[in-house]
Amino acid sequence: MEMGSLGRITSALGLWIIITLLLFGNTVESSAHGPTRSAQAEEQTYLHSTGLKIAITASIQVHSKTVFSCYTYSMKKLIMAFWEIFPRDRIPCIMAYRSDKNETWGKNCFDERITWESRPDQNLALQIDPVNIEHDGYYNCTIVTPDGNFQSVHLLNVLVPPEITLSTGGNGTTMCEASAGKPAAQLSWVPEGYCFSMNETHGNRTVTVKSICHWNGLNETKVTCSIFHLTGNKSLSIELLPHYPKQSTALYLYFCLCVLLPIGVILIWKVCLRNSGSRFIPDVKMKEEEYYVNYMKNANHKNESKNRL
Repeated sequence: MEMGSLGRITSALGLWIIITLLLFGNTVESSAHGPTRSAQAEEQTYLHSTGLKIAITASIQVHSKTVFSCYTYSMKKLIMAFWEIFPRDRIPCIMAYRSDKNETWGKNCFDERITWESRPDQNLALQIDPVNIEHDGYYNCTIVTPDGNFQSVHLLNVLVPPEITLSTGGNGTTMCEASAGKPAAQLSWVPEGYCFSMNETHGNRTVTVKSICHWNGLNETKVTCSIFHLTGNKSLSIELLPHYPKQSTALYLYFCLCVLLPIGVILIWKVCLRNSGSRFIPDVKMKEEEYYVNYMKNANHKNESKNRL
Protein backbone atom coordinates (compact mmCIF):
# COMPACT_ATOMS: atom_id res chain seq x y z
CA MET A 1 0.00 0.00 0.00
CA GLU A 2 2.83 2.38 0.86
CA MET A 3 4.57 1.66 -2.43
CA GLY A 4 1.30 2.22 -4.33
CA SER A 5 0.68 5.53 -2.57
CA LEU A 6 4.26 6.60 -3.20
CA GLY A 7 3.88 5.79 -6.89
CA ARG A 8 0.69 7.83 -7.16
CA ILE A 9 2.30 10.76 -5.37
CA THR A 10 5.35 10.57 -7.64
CA SER A 11 3.11 10.50 -10.71
CA ALA A 12 1.16 13.52 -9.45
CA LEU A 13 4.38 15.45 -8.73
CA GLY A 14 5.76 14.61 -12.16
CA LEU A 15 2.61 15.88 -13.85
CA TRP A 16 2.71 18.97 -11.63
CA ILE A 17 6.23 19.74 -12.85
CA ILE A 18 5.09 19.37 -16.47
CA ILE A 19 2.14 21.70 -15.88
CA THR A 20 4.42 24.28 -14.24
CA LEU A 21 6.76 24.19 -17.23
CA LEU A 22 3.86 24.60 -19.60
CA LEU A 23 2.42 27.50 -17.66
CA PHE A 24 5.55 29.46 -16.87
CA GLY A 25 8.12 28.23 -19.36
CA ASN A 26 8.81 29.31 -22.90
CA THR A 27 7.60 26.17 -24.59
CA VAL A 28 4.99 28.01 -26.69
CA GLU A 29 6.03 30.43 -29.39
CA SER A 30 3.59 33.24 -30.10
CA SER A 31 3.23 35.18 -33.32
CA ALA A 32 1.36 38.31 -34.33
CA HIS A 33 0.23 36.51 -37.46
CA GLY A 34 -1.26 33.48 -35.67
CA PRO A 35 0.06 29.91 -35.49
CA THR A 36 2.74 28.68 -37.84
CA ARG A 37 2.96 25.32 -39.50
CA SER A 38 5.36 24.19 -36.77
CA ALA A 39 2.74 25.03 -34.13
CA GLN A 40 0.19 22.93 -35.97
CA ALA A 41 2.73 20.12 -36.25
CA GLU A 42 3.40 20.36 -32.50
CA GLU A 43 -0.32 20.05 -31.87
CA GLN A 44 -0.50 16.85 -33.90
CA THR A 45 2.67 15.56 -32.20
CA TYR A 46 1.17 16.30 -28.79
CA LEU A 47 -2.05 14.44 -29.56
CA HIS A 48 -0.10 11.51 -30.93
CA SER A 49 2.48 11.34 -28.13
CA THR A 50 -0.09 11.49 -25.34
CA GLY A 51 -2.29 8.91 -27.00
CA LEU A 52 -5.37 11.09 -26.67
CA LYS A 53 -8.56 9.71 -28.07
CA ILE A 54 -11.36 12.07 -28.95
CA ALA A 55 -14.27 11.10 -26.74
CA ILE A 56 -16.77 13.62 -28.05
CA THR A 57 -17.00 15.39 -31.40
CA ALA A 58 -19.23 18.44 -31.31
CA SER A 59 -20.50 20.28 -34.39
CA ILE A 60 -21.68 23.69 -33.20
CA GLN A 61 -23.09 26.50 -35.33
CA VAL A 62 -21.26 29.80 -35.20
CA HIS A 63 -22.62 32.46 -32.77
CA SER A 64 -24.17 29.81 -30.49
CA LYS A 65 -23.06 28.58 -27.05
CA THR A 66 -21.39 25.31 -26.09
CA VAL A 67 -20.14 23.67 -22.89
CA PHE A 68 -17.46 20.98 -22.59
CA SER A 69 -17.59 18.73 -19.55
CA CYS A 70 -14.59 17.34 -17.71
CA TYR A 71 -14.10 13.89 -16.20
CA THR A 72 -16.51 13.33 -13.32
CA TYR A 73 -14.67 12.94 -10.03
CA SER A 74 -15.11 13.81 -6.38
CA MET A 75 -14.02 17.40 -5.86
CA LYS A 76 -12.85 16.55 -2.33
CA LYS A 77 -10.04 14.36 -3.68
CA LEU A 78 -9.13 16.62 -6.58
CA ILE A 79 -5.53 17.88 -6.58
CA MET A 80 -5.70 20.02 -9.70
CA ALA A 81 -7.34 20.25 -13.12
CA PHE A 82 -6.42 22.00 -16.33
CA TRP A 83 -7.80 22.54 -19.83
CA GLU A 84 -5.50 22.46 -22.83
CA ILE A 85 -7.03 24.31 -25.78
CA PHE A 86 -5.67 23.81 -29.28
CA PRO A 87 -7.48 26.10 -31.75
CA ARG A 88 -6.52 25.32 -35.34
CA ASP A 89 -5.53 28.87 -36.22
CA ARG A 90 -4.21 30.22 -32.91
CA ILE A 91 -1.57 29.44 -30.30
CA PRO A 92 -2.48 26.89 -27.60
CA CYS A 93 -4.01 28.04 -24.31
CA ILE A 94 -3.94 26.44 -20.84
CA MET A 95 -6.48 27.14 -18.10
CA ALA A 96 -5.67 25.52 -14.72
CA TYR A 97 -7.22 25.16 -11.27
CA ARG A 98 -5.38 24.19 -8.06
CA SER A 99 -7.67 22.89 -5.34
CA ASP A 100 -5.39 23.21 -2.30
CA LYS A 101 -5.13 26.98 -2.86
CA ASN A 102 -8.50 27.33 -4.63
CA GLU A 103 -6.94 29.45 -7.36
CA THR A 104 -7.01 29.55 -11.16
CA TRP A 105 -4.55 30.83 -13.72
CA GLY A 106 -3.96 30.67 -17.44
CA LYS A 107 -1.29 30.73 -20.10
CA ASN A 108 -1.82 32.38 -23.52
CA CYS A 109 -5.57 32.65 -22.83
CA PHE A 110 -6.75 35.99 -24.14
CA ASP A 111 -10.19 35.06 -25.44
CA GLU A 112 -12.84 36.31 -23.02
CA ARG A 113 -15.43 34.08 -24.68
CA ILE A 114 -13.70 30.95 -23.28
CA THR A 115 -14.31 30.71 -19.51
CA TRP A 116 -15.09 28.28 -16.73
CA GLU A 117 -18.82 27.57 -16.85
CA SER A 118 -19.09 28.32 -13.12
CA ARG A 119 -16.75 28.15 -10.11
CA PRO A 120 -13.97 25.59 -10.75
CA ASP A 121 -14.23 24.31 -7.18
CA GLN A 122 -17.79 23.23 -8.02
CA ASN A 123 -17.72 22.49 -11.76
CA LEU A 124 -14.75 22.02 -14.08
CA ALA A 125 -16.74 22.42 -17.29
CA LEU A 126 -15.50 24.85 -19.95
CA GLN A 127 -17.84 27.31 -21.68
CA ILE A 128 -17.56 29.11 -25.04
CA ASP A 129 -20.11 31.88 -25.52
CA PRO A 130 -20.51 32.75 -28.31
CA VAL A 131 -18.73 30.26 -30.54
CA ASN A 132 -16.70 31.79 -33.35
CA ILE A 133 -14.94 30.20 -36.27
CA GLU A 134 -11.48 30.52 -34.66
CA HIS A 135 -12.63 28.24 -31.80
CA ASP A 136 -12.39 25.26 -34.14
CA GLY A 137 -9.99 22.73 -32.59
CA TYR A 138 -9.23 20.38 -29.67
CA TYR A 139 -10.20 20.81 -26.00
CA ASN A 140 -8.57 18.46 -23.52
CA CYS A 141 -9.40 18.38 -19.80
CA THR A 142 -7.00 16.60 -17.42
CA ILE A 143 -7.63 16.11 -13.70
CA VAL A 144 -4.97 15.04 -11.21
CA THR A 145 -6.15 12.88 -8.29
CA PRO A 146 -4.65 10.47 -5.75
CA ASP A 147 -6.12 7.66 -7.89
CA GLY A 148 -4.40 8.78 -11.06
CA ASN A 149 -4.92 11.20 -13.94
CA PHE A 150 -8.04 11.26 -16.11
CA GLN A 151 -8.67 12.99 -19.40
CA SER A 152 -11.65 14.13 -21.44
CA VAL A 153 -10.94 15.16 -25.03
CA HIS A 154 -13.35 17.11 -27.24
CA LEU A 155 -13.10 18.05 -30.91
CA LEU A 156 -15.06 21.16 -31.86
CA ASN A 157 -16.17 21.64 -35.46
CA VAL A 158 -17.63 25.11 -35.97
CA LEU A 159 -20.36 25.22 -38.61
CA VAL A 160 -20.91 28.38 -40.68
CA PRO A 161 -24.11 28.65 -42.76
CA PRO A 162 -23.40 29.88 -46.30
CA GLU A 163 -24.99 32.97 -47.85
CA ILE A 164 -27.18 31.93 -50.77
CA THR A 165 -27.71 33.91 -53.99
CA LEU A 166 -29.39 32.97 -57.26
CA SER A 167 -29.12 35.15 -60.36
CA THR A 168 -29.67 34.93 -64.11
CA GLY A 169 -27.44 36.36 -66.77
CA GLY A 170 -29.78 35.93 -69.70
CA ASN A 171 -29.47 33.56 -72.68
CA GLY A 172 -30.67 30.69 -70.49
CA THR A 173 -27.71 31.01 -68.05
CA THR A 174 -28.18 30.99 -64.25
CA MET A 175 -25.68 31.04 -61.35
CA CYS A 176 -26.31 29.65 -57.86
CA GLU A 177 -23.76 30.59 -55.18
CA ALA A 178 -23.30 29.39 -51.57
CA SER A 179 -20.60 31.69 -50.20
CA ALA A 180 -18.39 31.39 -47.10
CA GLY A 181 -19.90 28.20 -45.68
CA LYS A 182 -18.20 25.64 -43.45
CA PRO A 183 -18.09 22.91 -44.50
CA ALA A 184 -18.68 23.38 -48.22
CA ALA A 185 -22.31 23.25 -49.33
CA GLN A 186 -23.67 20.85 -51.94
CA LEU A 187 -25.69 22.26 -54.88
CA SER A 188 -28.14 20.60 -57.26
CA TRP A 189 -30.53 21.79 -60.00
CA VAL A 190 -34.08 20.94 -61.06
CA PRO A 191 -34.34 20.46 -63.99
CA GLU A 192 -30.78 19.49 -64.80
CA GLY A 193 -28.96 21.65 -67.32
CA TYR A 194 -25.48 21.97 -68.74
CA CYS A 195 -23.67 22.85 -65.49
CA PHE A 196 -20.19 23.27 -64.09
CA SER A 197 -19.13 24.05 -60.50
CA MET A 198 -16.15 25.67 -58.81
CA ASN A 199 -14.98 25.86 -55.18
CA GLU A 200 -12.93 28.58 -53.50
CA THR A 201 -11.44 27.97 -50.04
CA HIS A 202 -10.81 31.05 -47.91
CA GLY A 203 -8.19 31.67 -45.23
CA ASN A 204 -10.62 30.95 -42.39
CA ARG A 205 -11.44 27.52 -43.95
CA THR A 206 -14.85 28.59 -45.19
CA VAL A 207 -15.67 27.59 -48.77
CA THR A 208 -17.59 29.36 -51.54
CA VAL A 209 -19.32 27.07 -54.04
CA LYS A 210 -20.58 28.36 -57.40
CA SER A 211 -22.63 26.43 -59.93
CA ILE A 212 -23.34 27.91 -63.38
CA CYS A 213 -25.87 26.23 -65.66
CA HIS A 214 -27.15 26.67 -69.21
CA TRP A 215 -30.53 25.60 -70.53
CA ASN A 216 -30.16 26.64 -74.19
CA GLY A 217 -32.34 24.44 -76.36
CA LEU A 218 -34.13 22.79 -73.44
CA ASN A 219 -37.20 25.08 -73.51
CA GLU A 220 -37.21 25.57 -69.72
CA THR A 221 -38.96 28.59 -68.17
CA LYS A 222 -38.24 28.06 -64.44
CA VAL A 223 -35.32 26.42 -62.61
CA THR A 224 -34.63 25.62 -58.92
CA CYS A 225 -31.30 25.49 -57.09
CA SER A 226 -31.20 23.33 -53.94
CA ILE A 227 -28.51 23.92 -51.31
CA PHE A 228 -27.63 21.17 -48.82
CA HIS A 229 -25.68 22.09 -45.67
CA LEU A 230 -25.28 20.84 -42.09
CA THR A 231 -26.79 24.09 -40.80
CA GLY A 232 -29.94 23.63 -42.90
CA ASN A 233 -31.15 23.10 -46.46
CA LYS A 234 -32.68 25.71 -48.74
CA SER A 235 -34.13 25.96 -52.25
CA LEU A 236 -34.40 29.00 -54.51
CA SER A 237 -36.25 29.29 -57.84
CA ILE A 238 -35.96 31.79 -60.67
CA GLU A 239 -37.77 32.47 -63.94
CA LEU A 240 -35.74 32.28 -67.12
CA LEU A 241 -38.26 34.49 -68.95
CA PRO A 242 -37.88 36.85 -70.70
CA HIS A 243 -34.19 36.13 -71.22
CA TYR A 244 -34.18 32.76 -72.94
CA PRO A 245 -37.70 31.81 -74.23
CA LYS A 246 -38.29 35.22 -75.86
CA GLN A 247 -34.82 35.57 -77.29
CA SER A 248 -36.05 35.04 -80.92
CA THR A 249 -38.83 37.60 -80.41
CA ALA A 250 -36.36 40.12 -79.08
CA LEU A 251 -34.06 39.56 -82.05
CA TYR A 252 -37.00 40.02 -84.45
CA LEU A 253 -37.99 43.30 -82.81
CA TYR A 254 -34.41 44.47 -82.88
CA PHE A 255 -34.22 43.67 -86.62
CA CYS A 256 -37.44 45.58 -87.26
CA LEU A 257 -36.27 48.64 -85.39
CA CYS A 258 -32.78 48.75 -86.87
CA VAL A 259 -33.47 47.70 -90.49
CA LEU A 260 -37.11 47.77 -91.51
CA LEU A 261 -38.03 51.00 -89.75
CA PRO A 262 -35.43 53.17 -91.57
CA ILE A 263 -36.44 51.60 -94.89
CA GLY A 264 -40.09 52.35 -94.20
CA VAL A 265 -39.30 55.97 -93.31
CA ILE A 266 -37.38 56.42 -96.58
CA LEU A 267 -40.22 54.94 -98.67
CA ILE A 268 -42.83 57.17 -96.99
CA TRP A 269 -40.65 60.22 -97.55
CA LYS A 270 -40.34 59.44 -101.27
CA VAL A 271 -44.09 58.98 -101.66
CA CYS A 272 -44.72 62.29 -99.97
CA LEU A 273 -42.30 64.03 -102.35
CA ARG A 274 -44.04 62.51 -105.37
CA ASN A 275 -47.45 63.56 -104.17
CA SER A 276 -46.34 67.11 -103.43
CA GLY A 277 -44.74 67.41 -106.94
CA SER A 278 -47.87 66.22 -108.77
CA ARG A 279 -50.04 68.82 -106.99
CA PHE A 280 -47.61 71.66 -107.81
CA ILE A 281 -47.55 71.19 -111.63
CA PRO A 282 -51.36 71.52 -112.21
CA ASP A 283 -51.38 74.71 -110.22
CA VAL A 284 -48.78 76.29 -112.59
CA LYS A 285 -50.67 75.21 -115.69
CA MET A 286 -53.89 76.66 -114.35
CA LYS A 287 -52.24 80.03 -113.80
CA GLU A 288 -50.84 80.06 -117.35
CA GLU A 289 -54.25 79.24 -118.88
CA GLU A 290 -55.97 81.92 -116.82
CA TYR A 291 -53.36 84.45 -117.94
CA TYR A 292 -53.85 83.48 -121.62
CA VAL A 293 -57.64 83.72 -121.40
CA ASN A 294 -57.48 87.14 -119.75
CA TYR A 295 -55.00 88.32 -122.42
CA MET A 296 -57.26 87.18 -125.26
CA LYS A 297 -60.27 88.87 -123.68
CA ASN A 298 -58.39 92.14 -123.42
CA ALA A 299 -57.21 91.90 -127.04
CA ASN A 300 -60.69 91.22 -128.36
CA HIS A 301 -62.06 94.08 -126.31
CA LYS A 302 -59.51 96.50 -127.86
CA ASN A 303 -60.33 95.36 -131.46
CA GLU A 304 -64.02 95.84 -130.87
CA SER A 305 -63.41 99.34 -129.62
CA LYS A 306 -61.36 100.22 -132.73
CA ASN A 307 -64.00 98.91 -135.11
CA ARG A 308 -66.69 101.04 -133.48
CA LEU A 309 -64.64 104.13 -134.07
